[in-house]
Amino acid sequence: MRSEEAFVAGALVKYLGGPEVAVASDGPDPPDFYLTVGLSRSCVEVTRLSPFTFEPDGTLGNRLSQDTFGIRLINDLNESVGALVPDKFSLLVGLWVPVGNATQFRKLLTTWVKQVAVIAKRGLKRTRKLAGSKASVSVIPRRSSGNKIIGYVANTRSSADIGLNARLILEDRILRKSVICSPLPKPIWLALLNDYWLADAETYAIAAREIKVTHCFERIFLISQEGLVSELAVGECDGA
Repeated sequence: MRSEEAFVAGALVKYLGGPEVAVASDGPDPPDFYLTVGLSRSCVEVTRLSPFTFEPDGTLGNRLSQDTFGIRLINDLNESVGALVPDKFSLLVGLWVPVGNATQFRKLLTTWVKQVAVIAKRGLKRTRKLAGSKASVSVIPRRSSGNKIIGYVANTRSSADIGLNARLILEDRILRKSVICSPLPKPIWLALLNDYWLADAETYAIAAREIKVTHCFERIFLISQEGLVSELAVGECDGA
């Protein structure tokens, strides 16, 4: 099992009563693993509930990959440009993603941040478009983290509606995994590892009640990053 699958398996084993009651074993992918409780063996598929974006073509995109680009770029700027910032200051860099041309944006941003670093003075703030994408740089007092360049990432294709996001993420994952897992022997369980930290178990429970879909999962579990497990009642299971 991969690390995240082993984490989920351990959480479910504990939830079901511990290793004296439940045993997890590798699966052929799908399912990711099997859980045996008494004489019953269930197929368990694992998937992540990750934040998404609304793409121009109407599909849901991967927000994590878009945001990660910005986060890595800020870290790279700290490594390559940070030494140019006067010791009493830090630069706060804001990036609006996704960007149209990543290579050009990175080059223009690096050049611009170098220019601001050289003329840094308290209260200086600049905003501009680089390769069609917005960026900002502010000079602030040196932060205790030690980094000369810190920042934040804003995604222009995301929604601030946590409930809507939770419902769409949940519905998307259930429907996609149901297509993959429906040929498996019953019973089939779905384990959802929550990466969307703004939504908790109660948020997903409310979202689950709003979803009217048919799927192949006899039980659906939500697992937090701390290993806490709860069950969700989502739509109807079509398998016996």
